Amino acid sequence: MNNVTALPFASWPAGHKIAAVVFAVAAYVALAFAAVYLSGALFLLLCKANPAQARLGSIVSYWRLYKDDSLLRKRLQIALGVSGVGLLVLLPAGLVIAARSRRPLHGDARFATPAEVERAGLTRAGKSPAILVGKHRGRFLSLPGQLSVMLSAPTRSGKGVGIVIPNLLNWPDSAVVLDIKGENHAATAGFRAACGQSVFAFSPFDDEARSHRWNPLSSVRTDELHRISDLLAIGQVFFPNDTSGTSSEAFFNDQARNLFLGLGLLLLESPALPRTVGEMLRQSSGKGQALSAHLAQLINARIEQGRPLSQECTDALRRLLTTSDNTLSSIVATFNAPLTIFADPIVDAATSADDFDLADVRRRRMTVYVRIPPHRMASARPLLNLFFSQLVGLNTRHLPEQDPTLRYQCLLVNDEFTSMGRVSIISTAAAFLAGYNLRLLTIIQAMSQLDAVYGEKEARTFATNHGLQILYAPREQRDADEYSAMLGQYTERATSRGRSQSFSNHGHSSISRNESEQRRALLLPQEMKSLGSDRLVLVLENCKPILGEKIRYFNDKAFRTRLKPAPNVPRMNMDLHLARVQGRWRYANDDLPDGETIDIQRLAHDMAQLPDDFDGPSDQLAETLLNFFTASGSSTGGGEIEPMADDDGVLLEHPERDGHPLVQSTECIDI
Repeated sequence: MNNVTALPFASWPAGHKIAAVVFAVAAYVALAFAAVYLSGALFLLLCKANPAQARLGSIVSYWRLYKDDSLLRKRLQIALGVSGVGLLVLLPAGLVIAARSRRPLHGDARFATPAEVERAGLTRAGKSPAILVGKHRGRFLSLPGQLSVMLSAPTRSGKGVGIVIPNLLNWPDSAVVLDIKGENHAATAGFRAACGQSVFAFSPFDDEARSHRWNPLSSVRTDELHRISDLLAIGQVFFPNDTSGTSSEAFFNDQARNLFLGLGLLLLESPALPRTVGEMLRQSSGKGQALSAHLAQLINARIEQGRPLSQECTDALRRLLTTSDNTLSSIVATFNAPLTIFADPIVDAATSADDFDLADVRRRRMTVYVRIPPHRMASARPLLNLFFSQLVGLNTRHLPEQDPTLRYQCLLVNDEFTSMGRVSIISTAAAFLAGYNLRLLTIIQAMSQLDAVYGEKEARTFATNHGLQILYAPREQRDADEYSAMLGQYTERATSRGRSQSFSNHGHSSISRNESEQRRALLLPQEMKSLGSDRLVLVLENCKPILGEKIRYFNDKAFRTRLKPAPNVPRMNMDLHLARVQGRWRYANDDLPDGETIDIQRLAHDMAQLPDDFDGPSDQLAETLLNFFTASGSSTGGGEIEPMADDDGVLLEHPERDGHPLVQSTECIDI
């Protein structure tokens, strides 16, 4: 099935091509000599002489002797024409036509040859980032360029050791990894950090509160032209206005998105409040009273203070105040449903600030591991949907051609992709992500799993937008049937034998043989299911299917030497976060020049950094505290202000004044 003679000449290896050309030239020269000899014999035959008398050069001698005789010259021309045209033109043409294989009746599917694999560019990635996809005859195969890759493989079939970890130990540019079990971070973060990349682990459900932080509201631009559209884009993720639900669901989603807009604008215009989704959830509770009363109080209080909320903010909030109590309660219930996850203090802390910026993944080399424990995947879906939606949204605003700082590719490694639920922006944007230097490495257990989440049509479109698909041996019969059909069929000649016997007195019998063309799948479904644990099939556009081998990183020295301990993930200061959220306030006099303000967040200090033992002379204790607050504090726009002690002996960052602004304190210190 894969012998060279069955391939088109362009697909032959270089050595075979040279040998074929040399043979063709030699054969044509031999035909030329044969034509010369045949012309002499034919001339003798036309002259009714014995053709056996002809020699190799006879026609030349005959031409010299008889060229002036018109009759004999005509016979010479006929002999030369017939032999020359017959042997040098018609015979080669006939051989070529006969050698040309007719179009197979049932197809000509086959696996790619090494030459075709090399010509597809899978064996020479060069300096451009390439996605490792497997091996072919011991050589690594990787996909350069900008195409995405999808892997279909059942659980415990080697997805991590064969695709995910090898790529994270080889991919030179940025990567964002959905790391459900944390194994990928443990195995690859150390090497990527050692290569100079900034490595982050977003772990919003970590029991020890060890996580880098990402605040989705930080991406909201504060200018009046963009802040509403940015807030609505986030609200669309939580409260989609697609047509999948009922009209009632669409109404309440629209109203919940309006509440999200109003509370988001409130936070943007209230510097004293944390600008987080968790604070939105707390504000929606009404702060101990009905939400309508709470919103009305907020609007009126800001008017009385001479700092009214913007027209856009009050309009959004007042639209809710005009609804009935029953309708408002349903709106709040719809609003709270996807946001309840932010009531978890660890999730709230992990989304309260930014240790990394998703908009930078194409500007500098960085790796973000999104670590979600399996038992929290269901509740984490709204957060994951927002994370990856914002990642795609922020990085599809500008093409690399429009911004020279966008120098790197970013690989989205979505292990167990469907566990996130439906992430609409990824499925719809897959068709144009390549132009923005975003590439997908999508890993699913089976196509049927993708169908269940996205629907059959959208799932097929999404899969088609991956330039290369990796197929492991499936377990489901439906998947095996589909993969077999994907690889195609070829025509096979089958011979059938029959025997007939006569029961007459003579008892004659006969045997018949019949040849027919039969259709056969390149790999039957049962053959697809029995590929084994070491083989895979690659389906690449504009290339025959490739029967290859899986990578096992632990069997390859090049990968084993790159295994390094993962860097420690910092523990979030939960005491400080809870102090800010719970509003542990104390009064302090703050003598600032007129018109100057101070960010209360900058007056919150980590008291855990103070020494446990405060024994000693009071002047030394005062100096210790003064140095602590001076080092952790910062000056305002009015210049450096000398810290001083208030009446209670508590050091303040600013001198007293007549007013009493609220200053945040994480703990009460007895000195």
